[in-house]
Amino acid sequence: MRICMISYSQYEFDNRVHRYGESLIKRGDDVDVICLGTPEQDFQGSLNGVRLFRIQSRDYNEKSPITYLARMLKFFWKAGCLCTRLHFKSKYQIMHFHNIPDFGIFAMTIPKLFGAKIVFDNHDLVPEFYQRKFNLEYNHIIIRMLRLVEKMACKFSHHVITVTTIWEKTLISRSVTPAKCSVVLNTPDPDIFFRDGSELPVKKKGPYILSYHGNLTEIFGIDLAISALPRVLQAFPNTQLHIYGQGKTRLQLHELACSLKVEKFVILHDPVPRKEVALILKKADLGIDPKRDGVLAGEGLSSKCMEYHAMGLPSVVSAIKAATTYYDDKMVTFFRPGDIEDLADKIIFLLKNPAKREEQVHETLRFVENHHWSKYEIPFHKMLDKLAGI
Repeated sequence: MRICMISYSQYEFDNRVHRYGESLIKRGDDVDVICLGTPEQDFQGSLNGVRLFRIQSRDYNEKSPITYLARMLKFFWKAGCLCTRLHFKSKYQIMHFHNIPDFGIFAMTIPKLFGAKIVFDNHDLVPEFYQRKFNLEYNHIIIRMLRLVEKMACKFSHHVITVTTIWEKTLISRSVTPAKCSVVLNTPDPDIFFRDGSELPVKKKGPYILSYHGNLTEIFGIDLAISALPRVLQAFPNTQLHIYGQGKTRLQLHELACSLKVEKFVILHDPVPRKEVALILKKADLGIDPKRDGVLAGEGLSSKCMEYHAMGLPSVVSAIKAATTYYDDKMVTFFRPGDIEDLADKIIFLLKNPAKREEQVHETLRFVENHHWSKYEIPFHKMLDKLAGI
């Protein structure tokens, strides 16, 4: 089968797109991905058999909404032209679109007219994303327009995938029929994230390593973890918080660490490829998932926390709706969303209690087994085969 994916992201750092691509290559499909790249990368390349077309770079510190929209429009115009040309050259059976934004799916219009089946992968609910980003009411005209675009994108597609049962219910309530929608969690790639028996070195005393990897934006609450660090350091001197990622708040995070006089304990790293993330987590003592609550944020399940589980790394997690839906307090140590003191107290509690950390390592095995990638991979393949008439 020939498949083309379009994603306004960098393939190497997008866990979800990366996992789909390698899964399809392993079963013998041909996969092209039209995506973002960096100025240093070639326009065309490959990674583990997946052909990459890096048609544009992106500045992740975009300050102007107009610039942000203009670059996005430029990307999808170029993506539409390229996927059309590639489709006529060697016909695709499946076109797989990854949002954000939702309107980008219409770049696949001509391949659809000439027989390609369209899969809409809804990573984030765009109306809620912009509702939070611009602090708008649910019935604001812009949010109503975005819900209309979402509905049109779902109608345009032959199948819709989303990332939690919570968002599946939302999409079914307003944009898609149940038979046309399914859930694929952002589960880790089992070839990269797995336990080898060496996890959880039990330390008698510090320094401890706290780890976070992912986007550095307001919604993910990494500033809360930095703000909690002074209190943690009082109990466990020299504890380090290692942060891997990119995003608009990177400079502010450094400034926050300096203002709290913990800059030498907060180490900001550039994002790293998925395989390196697994090696990093092996060296950590605790994973931190300090996501904020509220519109969008509270219903999104962080892939980083599932990677902590897969690696046997104990974690402190914000008690948002998505997390409490999929985890219990034996699997993770919950803290009240947005509460810096409670976050610090829960980190200290877990560092003081190796037995509790060991319990988490054991209990998260249930989650890993119940939500192993194979549980989603096989139905995903069957869905594609059915769409393609195989």
